[in-house]
Amino acid sequence: MAQEKPQSNADELREEVSTLQHKLSQYEDLIRCMPVGVIFIDDKDHVSLVNPVGEQIRCVGERLDQPVSECHPDHTHSSLGEVMRMFRAGPPEYDHPIVMERMQKYEVTYARVEDEQQNYRGVLWMAQDISRRKQLEQQLMHAERLAGLGRMAARFAHDIKNPLNAIQGAAHYLQQEATGDETDELTSLIKDQVTRISGLIDRLNTLTRPLQPSFIPVDLEEIVASQLRTCAIACGAGKRWSLDVEEDLPHVPCDSALLERLVCNAAVNAFTAMGDEGELQTNIALRTEADGTWAELQFRDEGPGIPEQVLENLFQPFVTTRDNGTGLGLTIMKEICILHGGDLSVANTASGAEVIATLAAR
Repeated sequence: MAQEKPQSNADELREEVSTLQHKLSQYEDLIRCMPVGVIFIDDKDHVSLVNPVGEQIRCVGERLDQPVSECHPDHTHSSLGEVMRMFRAGPPEYDHPIVMERMQKYEVTYARVEDEQQNYRGVLWMAQDISRRKQLEQQLMHAERLAGLGRMAARFAHDIKNPLNAIQGAAHYLQQEATGDETDELTSLIKDQVTRISGLIDRLNTLTRPLQPSFIPVDLEEIVASQLRTCAIACGAGKRWSLDVEEDLPHVPCDSALLERLVCNAAVNAFTAMGDEGELQTNIALRTEADGTWAELQFRDEGPGIPEQVLENLFQPFVTTRDNGTGLGLTIMKEICILHGGDLSVANTASGAEVIATLAAR
């Protein structure tokens, strides 16, 4: 009987180890099969675990068991260090950072990992596919824009009715009484009015067409400079502008056509507000914070600024300070920024108005 006890303890130990191995295998399978990306950074700031979805998103690969800084560009290391120190110090007093990854397809959140005694064990990185949600948000933004078009319909109806009346009268006169010289004049009138109607319809189609971005890495300086140059020429001689760009600015994932539209709208608004005086000062810089990295486009004019009553409702469709404006320019600009994971802000300064567009830089 005395020899049976060690054997019994060994059997119990083997059974306990087998149970632990089974549970460990279950946990490994659970993490591997999770439909969200998971990466764990341990208490030494090393990447110690990644599941297949996390690997697909961040391509950790050979950097597993290496410092997390190896997975980030050099210019973000300072901000990354602040984030890691924040989690090491204790649970943040505010919500964990949320950033966008891979052309706004994934939403990433972070969580501090502790043991039962609340000792720091590391940081858990989790990424969830939000492409379907982003699609619904885009559809909602487009629906809101369409909802306001009813107010514009009356303006378009009036603008279209006048050339139609002219065409109808000219056609009737051609049928009844026109001479040779009058025929040429009336035919020219009809062509001009048809062209005018066609332009109005094209404009309406542009305003109602949903924005469908296609992201590729682009050179922000090249696109912004090109659009500023083009708009300055289009708005008339004497338009002055400057462009200041941060050194070593990386390429940023953008839809180049939508970015051109955003810059053109900002430039035309500024040149129109300033008239023949003042300069449009444009800056492009990279801003790295705990919640992500952003490309910031700043447009500052030297015009009269925006009336306070207009400023309060500036992003409502059809709010405009221009007699011939549609009131959709800033609404579309904001929509473009949101589709790029950023936002648009407008404010008055001591010398004019300032528009800041932010775009997610990764």
